[in-house]
Amino acid sequence: MAGDTPDLRIDIDLGHAEREGERVRRTLQALRRRHDLARFEYTRIVQIVPAGPTHSHPILTLGTRFAENEDLLLATYLHEQMHWYLWRLGGPDHDPVEPFFDELVRRYPKAPTRLPEGGRNYEQTYLHLVVCWLELHITADLIGQERAFALCDTQWGYRWIYRTVREDHKSIGALLAENGILPLQSPADLDQADAERTGAARLRGRSTRNGRLPRRSAAPTASARR
Repeated sequence: MAGDTPDLRIDIDLGHAEREGERVRRTLQALRRRHDLARFEYTRIVQIVPAGPTHSHPILTLGTRFAENEDLLLATYLHEQMHWYLWRLGGPDHDPVEPFFDELVRRYPKAPTRLPEGGRNYEQTYLHLVVCWLELHITADLIGQERAFALCDTQWGYRWIYRTVREDHKSIGALLAENGILPLQSPADLDQADAERTGAARLRGRSTRNGRLPRRSAAPTASARR
């Protein structure tokens, strides 16, 4: 191999990555036991990628950068589950945020649309007003408002978004309730809705010429939290 010399040996040690991945797994398992997180788990497939990015889709993936302590890992995990909640709440053909997206823009017309203050683009900024609100609301319910609000003082990104959902928590919450985002539907509720949609699609498929069933729309592109 180019660059190799007889007096130089280069090894790859994956031991640290494996230990970090196992640490995150054990911490998440402990959090699930302590807080009954199953009621907020809208996807039941999770993978840990040491030193990798954290994102919600197509598989909820946890890196290790934002898992330095239990509170941060808890908030991070709930953040990605809230992306799944919104995707499943909308069903195959409906974006549940779309009906009030313009209202968010009206309320916050000068929202920053780039990191580190906003999201990665215009749409992600306003979407994350919803996702981060849900994350903060649930985290505060589990570990208390003081600890949850302290996590909003982030140095990595979404800084304006977290300040806004903390300062305007009541008004944004009212908007979400008006538009059916709240109260949160349980994973079991959404499982039943999925089953009903599948059953209806099968009935419709029987009357079509080729008998094929409509396909559920693909998951959104990966939406990284951190």
